Amino acid sequence: MKDLFTRRNILIGAGGAAVVAGAGYEVSRLLRKHYAPTPYDDLLARLDDREAAARIGSAVELGEYDVKTAAAYLRARLKDTSLSAAMAQDAADGRLVEAHGWVLPETLALLCALAAKVKA
Repeated sequence: MKDLFTRRNILIGAGGAAVVAGAGYEVSRLLRKHYAPTPYDDLLARLDDREAAARIGSAVELGEYDVKTAAAYLRARLKDTSLSAAMAQDAADGRLVEAHGWVLPETLALLCALAAKVKA
């Protein structure tokens, strides 16, 4: 019986695994919803569902909302942290915003409002 673990078989197996992994990545990328490019894609990419976030953002009660100011604040806020960590910190610090009776962490509310403004 031939040796199963030859250098040739290992290289063929590794190459095949790389092809399958690459194909899986490309398929998931192609199936994902695509949006028109905006100057705020770095922020909006943090949202799982941009359309749902925009619906929430249209209900957020923020008063005056300047997109550029909000984006600068969000970029600084999310520079070295994840969205979930920023939301947890907002809740701990009492930075909460109301949207039709729902109470949201400020960072999420601003991000959803940004999605709503960009979509409009």
